[in-house]
Amino acid sequence: MDMGEYIRRVLVTVILTALLFTLWSTRNILVLAFASIVIAMAMAQPMMFLQKKGLKRGPALTLSVVFSFAAIILLSLWIIPTLGKGVADIVQDLPAAAESAKTAYQHFWDTTPAVHTFLPEIPEAGSDKPIDADSIHEMFNWLVKSGMAIAPDLLGGIGLMAGILVNLGLVLFIAVFFLLEPKSYISALLYLIPPKQHSRAKSIISILGTTLTKWLNAQLFSVSVIVLFVWILLGLILRMPNAMVVALFAGFATFIPNIGAVLPILPITIFTLAYSDPAKLLLYIPVYLAIQFTESNIITPQVVKTQLNIPAGYLMLFQLLITMALGALGLILAVPILACLIVLVREIYSYDMLKLRNIKLNC
Repeated sequence: MDMGEYIRRVLVTVILTALLFTLWSTRNILVLAFASIVIAMAMAQPMMFLQKKGLKRGPALTLSVVFSFAAIILLSLWIIPTLGKGVADIVQDLPAAAESAKTAYQHFWDTTPAVHTFLPEIPEAGSDKPIDADSIHEMFNWLVKSGMAIAPDLLGGIGLMAGILVNLGLVLFIAVFFLLEPKSYISALLYLIPPKQHSRAKSIISILGTTLTKWLNAQLFSVSVIVLFVWILLGLILRMPNAMVVALFAGFATFIPNIGAVLPILPITIFTLAYSDPAKLLLYIPVYLAIQFTESNIITPQVVKTQLNIPAGYLMLFQLLITMALGALGLILAVPILACLIVLVREIYSYDMLKLRNIKLNC
């Protein structure tokens, strides 16, 4: 190996290392940018529908953006306060309920000697810190801070909720800019690619857009099915409190693959304990799980199978990795990110470099 080849390899290694380091250092910004692209494509769907109906692009875009922002604000002003009031009512009643449960348990333990060998006696009063609203409030805040941060911490020091709202605002406004001039961003990207590859790059970008659109359509179908079934079965038939709030929460939770299916159990529990008979949880939760099972294993797969074909095992592993790297927002965007990565690897590496297009592999 001559000196020139050696220097070239060293420079390539240094450049690749610097590029990987830069990508890792800016991962929070990149995931917010990807979220903006996804939201922009979501807002583009009603805009394109209005254009097909004869409306010009400007008015169609304005109506789409206004409708999207209004829907986000109205749903937030409805769901969050309702859920918060339920939590507050439970926190207020929980100390008395806990004391009642403690008394009932102690009475059962005292009157049933046979259980002494495998059930412990409750410690004497005063030996533990008493349960009060302040301690429950502290525990709830800790859970929110440690496990429910939705957006990356780009503006540290301004508080958890303020950081989430700021990042959400940034994502929405960047999405609007993407929606206003999408071709200008694609043109800027082409300046990084040799001219002879421009046609292929445009083709790959088009495939990525189609992939994200298919994911959005599959998600819209899944959300609609969950909202409709939860509202009808739990609300209209079983008369669960705040059923529409739970239905909307369950619908939006479907954006989180796998884990999102069990998240609505939390508001179901909160509203039932706060406003209904706690024993009805034994009815509400199984019915909800049956809805999720039907939607996840029978209805949606028939639609998703024709849209995105991602093996469940790969998705679960990718969820773990991306959650460690990007936090909760990475978990929410795991499916579209993985789908786009699959497209890039397939089109660039498998088809262009390995020449495997139209070749059937036998396993």
